[in-house]
Amino acid sequence: LTLTPATNPTSYDDDSVRQPSVVQTHPSRLHTVATLFGLQPAPVQRCRVLELGCAAGGNLIPMADYLAESEFVGVDLSARQIQDGRAIIEAVGLSNVVLQHASIMDVDAAYGTFDYIICHGVYSWVPQDVRDKIMQI
Repeated sequence: LTLTPATNPTSYDDDSVRQPSVVQTHPSRLHTVATLFGLQPAPVQRCRVLELGCAAGGNLIPMADYLAESEFVGVDLSARQIQDGRAIIEAVGLSNVVLQHASIMDVDAAYGTFDYIICHGVYSWVPQDVRDKIMQI
């Protein structure tokens, strides 16, 4: 099954999946793994994180709360999920996380550079052109 907005433009909005935090994607874990592989990753306390397919921010919002000096950007195709996430961000009072209603295909240099890029639970559900774009990002 491959989901595309062209074949079913509201399918993403119909899905009320609540995405919990995924410990394997936390910048501190990614930093540790990168260090073990001999890389010199950005400091977790002051980093920029992009999540592709962020849903309502269930993964990013707790990170933003914990890492107040870091910046978090989430992108998702579902307007409803983004709206729900923005309401949570406002209620919690966070200023270091932004959720964008956009296609992964729209992510370009204007988004800036990121120290950590997260994309989980997306790759196997999207068509090849989106997979190629994910790898390009």
